[in-house]
Amino acid sequence: MASRRNSAWKRFLASPKAQRVAVTAGKVAAGCAAAGCGLALGLRELKRSQKPVDMWSEVTFDLRNRADRRGLEQGGPSKQLCSLGGFSADEFWAAARRLRPVELQLQELEEETRGGASGSSGEALVERWRAAGYFMKEPSRAELFGRRLTSDGQGVDIGVLVPPYLTSEVGVPAVQPPNWEPRPQLREEASQAVQRWGCALLRGAIAPEDVTALRESLGLGNGMGARRATEVGQWLLQRDPNVGMGRYTFGRLHCLLRGSPELEPHAMAVHAALAPLVHSFFRKEEAAGRRVFLSEAQLIVADPCAEGQGWHLENAGGPGLTVFLPLSNIAADRGPQSVLPGTHHLSDGSLGLRERLRLCLKALCATHGAVASAAAPDRTWAAGDALVLDGRLLHRGLPNDSLGSPAAVLVLRYDLTASPPPGCTRGWLRMMTHTGSLLQALFGLYAMV
Repeated sequence: MASRRNSAWKRFLASPKAQRVAVTAGKVAAGCAAAGCGLALGLRELKRSQKPVDMWSEVTFDLRNRADRRGLEQGGPSKQLCSLGGFSADEFWAAARRLRPVELQLQELEEETRGGASGSSGEALVERWRAAGYFMKEPSRAELFGRRLTSDGQGVDIGVLVPPYLTSEVGVPAVQPPNWEPRPQLREEASQAVQRWGCALLRGAIAPEDVTALRESLGLGNGMGARRATEVGQWLLQRDPNVGMGRYTFGRLHCLLRGSPELEPHAMAVHAALAPLVHSFFRKEEAAGRRVFLSEAQLIVADPCAEGQGWHLENAGGPGLTVFLPLSNIAADRGPQSVLPGTHHLSDGSLGLRERLRLCLKALCATHGAVASAAAPDRTWAAGDALVLDGRLLHRGLPNDSLGSPAAVLVLRYDLTASPPPGCTRGWLRMMTHTGSLLQALFGLYAMV
């Protein structure tokens, strides 16, 4: 029986068909090997011609000097501006709470006035506000969303109110805003960094005492009393049973806070530190009459041994901002964010395909591929350091390989009402996930050669 099988196998190997298959397989293997060697040599030559760039040194901005709240509370529209525009100071602050750019534009008007601008600038600004309808009455929160599951509001404008940053209002939680004033162009430089690289790191955006208060108000606890993901979820549900939650990867709990009357105001408190950058980033869109809304506010808790996420983006339909704010120190082994710099250009519909690829590959060659938010010199993503991403940038949460306390991150997202997330089909999202994996593998080889 065995001899018959051996003879049949020998006859098959001696057949012309098997020989053709063997020759073809040999050619394919040789071609793949030659292509791999050629790719490695090409990448090596490209690497020699490119100077590596320390991206974090270019996109990191120190905001650890706090603003003087007494000076801020003197800010606001003058009586002359109110009379010119036919609005009251209360209407001005209401517009600011609805994410209209009135505070930043008022600041810029004051900067122009100090620089010797004419008095007609105020009249022109008021005319723009009036034409944009910033002070028109809008539907209340109850009319837009009401009391329902927070997951029902994902990607929809539900009229979220944010705290102003030029003043403090009684009963409105807000963190102490950082001082953006030492260098007048600081917010513009941070906005340009997001546009070029797809990310910016704001050191000390939230003060330590505000981080402690946020941990307490969101049920995370402090010190030895820090809660695990399941315990945090139970604590939140006791405060509001309508909070939506999900585990999309093992060990990582996502809690949707936007839409919760009890928890949303505490999550929105950090907007006071981010508002100047948000309005600076959306300057062109807001000047064209497009509106910005807060599209997401969620708390992510990654337990020890939590798995990593796949590459993904937030919104491929247009410009947007995603802000990751760690509420605890996150070392390199505790699940920081990893980003592929420049990949936000791949979803930029205003550019041609060739220009998208050029800008994307240029940034990735400069950084040698993916970089982690804990890759700074101290290899720690400190609590209160806000990582700001373009919503089209490919990023992912890395595994939490530590055995200590869980890592908690508060996430806010800003989008345009004209292009709500995700702005694309499910097929495009899957393709971008595979694109991220391909780019990671390619530039992993690039870093090695």
